[in-house]
Amino acid sequence: MRSRPVQYFVLPLLLALALLFAGWLWLRSYTKHNVAMRVPDLKGMTFSEAESMLEGRELRALVIDSVYSDELPKGSIVEQDPAAGIDVKPGRKIYLVLNASQPKMIDMPRLVDLSKRQAISVLEIIGLKVQELQYRPDPCVDCVIAQLYKGTPIAPEQRIRRGESITLVLGSGDRGERVPVPDLGGLTHAEVQMVLNMASLNLGVLVECEGCNTAADSTLARVRRQSPPANANDRIALGSTIDIWLSADTAGLKPNDGWNDPARYTRNDTVEDVLE
Repeated sequence: MRSRPVQYFVLPLLLALALLFAGWLWLRSYTKHNVAMRVPDLKGMTFSEAESMLEGRELRALVIDSVYSDELPKGSIVEQDPAAGIDVKPGRKIYLVLNASQPKMIDMPRLVDLSKRQAISVLEIIGLKVQELQYRPDPCVDCVIAQLYKGTPIAPEQRIRRGESITLVLGSGDRGERVPVPDLGGLTHAEVQMVLNMASLNLGVLVECEGCNTAADSTLARVRRQSPPANANDRIALGSTIDIWLSADTAGLKPNDGWNDPARYTRNDTVEDVLE
């Protein structure tokens, strides 16, 4: 029996190896092996600016959502995925979240007959703010008796832009309820508003923000003075205002422990308090 020539075995083997090598080269080219593009920081850019920058890096921009903030430029990018500095393959989509030019419209909730705390919680959840707490004589203390938008009543389910401010008209009781002046020392502007809401009071005038040169300075600044000053023995009418002075130099400015405990601002009037 004659053996087959070696080429009968070698040629198919070489052909198979050549096909495997060609496939490997094609796969490396198709998957762009060892080729990566670094994702740039797009935050603060407009979509067109981001799109132009990404095209130069063989990447694609895709808007997947929008939010609204009046503190950021309209139409600017607020979030991106993947994050800046990540290496990705050419052709990768970069998902973007933009700051909308207009806030979303929502339905105004019914706040009448809710307690102050419930009403404020509802407003925070749906994205509305508290403009002011007004008080009128009513047996139900701190119960919402009217809801106002820009000074006029706003009906439930009326469309309103998210982020707008609502005035809550609350019952003051039949006896002229009065509350202690809270200590605002060391609080930020946002924390002051939180405390005053809990204490059934309003923010008056921001008299000064010492050392505040930028918006960030103002955000981080803390209360160094207030008028009227905090005094456990002094009480003021519901809905009264407190003026504050802020300072960007926060050294030594620290709020008291438990400043954000709602129970701290719960009224506990005695007969003597009411008669004063």
